[in-house]
Amino acid sequence: EEVLGAIQALREGSDVAKARPLATFGMRPEQQQAVQQTADYFGKHTDPDDNPQYLWNAKMRFGKTLTTYQLAKQMGWTRILVLTYKPAVERAWRDDLEGHQDFEGWRFKGKDDDVDADDPAPLVWFASFQDVLGTDEHGAPKEKNEALYLIDWDCVVVDEYHFGAWRD
Repeated sequence: EEVLGAIQALREGSDVAKARPLATFGMRPEQQQAVQQTADYFGKHTDPDDNPQYLWNAKMRFGKTLTTYQLAKQMGWTRILVLTYKPAVERAWRDDLEGHQDFEGWRFKGKDDDVDADDPAPLVWFASFQDVLGTDEHGAPKEKNEALYLIDWDCVVVDEYHFGAWRD
């Protein structure tokens, strides 16, 4: 079925990746535990002036992207900003969102994507610190990133933090 879908997508000139059936697997027990513990923690910090932070010390292959999306879904978050010092992980963040049935209707904005920030559908905006902190020739934020500063983010995820942990 997947191969036939890919062949049809090629014939039509459409995106082959979107021809794949959506994943249907659930979370593993350790992912469920991470979501529940984190949701409980954030649930205790309801003061709007509070700035709760939670660190997942997760081993490789834990599935932090899928787990993050499941946490966002459980918390009712619709605006998630993912910042990283390692822009190469954009594909993994995109694939986990766009390739799983649990997130149909969610939108992903990567470096080269346009986005309607006013659309109420859940939005995951993925950006590198290098891009977001960059400025134009006048020292202002890059025009393509202006909307990022106008959104009231429900959650900011700092991915691969260790790549820039000891730099200004």
